[in-house]
Amino acid sequence: MNAIGARYFDGKSSSGREVTLVLDAQRVLRVRGEGIDLGWPIEEVRASDRIGSSRRHLSFPDGSQCETGDNDGVDRMFAAQEADASFLLPRLLHRWESGLRYALAAVAITVAAAAAAIFWGIPALAKQVAFALPAATETLIGRDALAALDRFVLAPSRLPAERQGALRKLLSGMTADIKGAAGYRLEMRAGGRVGANALALPAGIIVVTDELVALSQDERELEAVLAHEIGHLRQRHILRHVLQDSVTALLVAVTVGDLTSLTSLAAAAPTLLLQAKFSRDFEREADDFALAYLARRGIPQEMFAAILQRMEDKRPAGTDAADFLSSHPATRERIERARKQQKP
Repeated sequence: MNAIGARYFDGKSSSGREVTLVLDAQRVLRVRGEGIDLGWPIEEVRASDRIGSSRRHLSFPDGSQCETGDNDGVDRMFAAQEADASFLLPRLLHRWESGLRYALAAVAITVAAAAAAIFWGIPALAKQVAFALPAATETLIGRDALAALDRFVLAPSRLPAERQGALRKLLSGMTADIKGAAGYRLEMRAGGRVGANALALPAGIIVVTDELVALSQDERELEAVLAHEIGHLRQRHILRHVLQDSVTALLVAVTVGDLTSLTSLAAAAPTLLLQAKFSRDFEREADDFALAYLARRGIPQEMFAAILQRMEDKRPAGTDAADFLSSHPATRERIERARKQQKP
């Protein structure tokens, strides 16, 4: 076998000496140079991984080392160990790094894995955590979120107390036969810049604005909107949205199994809620719940489409996407879907 030039370090001083490495017939690696004649079985020698064209290090049992730039020569010496996984992986990595096709494939795989984690992995984890979240944590997040909205966005409702009471009674009747929904409550607010809108907050809080009540032309339209927001609550969409936007907290909670640590989300939740725009999947799930509810109650699904249409007409031109604090993106698409599902 051809000799390899290397620099030898005895592990006791920083100075190195030029040596030659030769693997003999007995597979003993010989280290020879001025005043040096050493040897160890190749199985006892450890070679550093091959990374690009960087120099390799060979570590010997007595703590000494050799450094060499002849990477191909080192690979030939350790060829017999290629079947060993500890040697196979570094060689594969080097091949990938050395070949453009392999490098591009590695990049593509990395990007695909990252995309899968973002689009499927994180939402799946968020859903799991949202449904396992302690009730006290959910209550804290919902309470602080409503307080933040009241401080920065909403104002006290100007509807008569009798009208507010009637709407709360409507929600109470809707949730009476829904398991786990007995604690849901309605909060009336003046929407201001939010306008005609409704949104669901953690802990079963549904906020409806005075402007939405004024926009409605039939009580059943409001019932359809409330059913939609109940759908969001049933699927814990807002919690899942907050968790997906707080990936670090989510991963820590999943890793250590301590969901009580998510109480820290209570501080971040109001900010996230102010920017909340539910995904199409979330909206579709909430719409499905609302349309199924209306069908069970014998209420025309056109009631849902009608209030959505009026909300859409109230928006400035060119804002088909979600507005600030709107949980109703792509409204025209949802209106058409509701009307298609209407039974003759």
